[in-house]
Amino acid sequence: MENWDDYRVILALYRGKSLRQAALTLNMNHSTVCRRVAQLNRKYAAPVFDCSPKGYLLTAFGESLLASAQQIEAFALRDLRATRSAHIALSGSITLSVPPAIAQFLLLGHLLAFQQRYPQISLNVHTSYQLVDLDSSEADIVVRASNTPPEHLVGRRLFAIAVAYYASRDYLSRTTSQDYRWITACSQNQRPEWLADTPWPDAAIALKIDDLVLRHQAAAAGKGLIRGACYIANAFPELIRIDNHPPEPFQDLWVLTHPDLRQIARIKLLMDFLTEKLSANESLITGKEC
Repeated sequence: MENWDDYRVILALYRGKSLRQAALTLNMNHSTVCRRVAQLNRKYAAPVFDCSPKGYLLTAFGESLLASAQQIEAFALRDLRATRSAHIALSGSITLSVPPAIAQFLLLGHLLAFQQRYPQISLNVHTSYQLVDLDSSEADIVVRASNTPPEHLVGRRLFAIAVAYYASRDYLSRTTSQDYRWITACSQNQRPEWLADTPWPDAAIALKIDDLVLRHQAAAAGKGLIRGACYIANAFPELIRIDNHPPEPFQDLWVLTHPDLRQIARIKLLMDFLTEKLSANESLITGKEC
């Protein structure tokens, strides 16, 4: 295949399984992608894609082109990382991926201070709880809570984020223990296992809220009990601990980057900065202050 753009269409449609998703990936409109697929199927003696009720599926011939496309993409991404690693001065851009709650309660002010201290560095902060793909240069540095981060990434494990059980003073004063209700995450379809270890394992679940911070806000507003992160609960004066057990470690906190980027001066600078600022809050994050 002579045109790298054809390979990009194959990769986008293979991964997205629909013209709509491929168009979003390629930053094209739906009709353009449709025409490109039709051109691909006419370009060779055998079609590249079959359209099925499950979406666009690669033919056997298309599978062979996919393997080549993946290899070319890997080479291109490697070259991109190498180019970025060649810029060793304290200037240029850094893309940081950080969970929204950690950004809000632990790092926001520090990140603003970092940018003011190093104005030649353009700091792009993406907030997400999902671990972005550093191999594809979706970010340069990630701060993540995880017990199993990708093994090939490099960086530092700091310490464990602790959780404890909280409710508002008002809720506890007007609610008997027989009427206690829990607030949990939406992803927990059944009763979460951790409820069995609480002082009120049989209490019903009142609300399921996907957003981590909103669960803390709901508890602070007197809507129920939560298992909350100590560093977030500390920001809500209305919340108090509701048992005498010490906070429990939940997930390890990491500052990570790709091996190809670790020697870049600005990457090392920000990683050291993040490590310093998060370590300064170790007692709060690990629950020693809650």
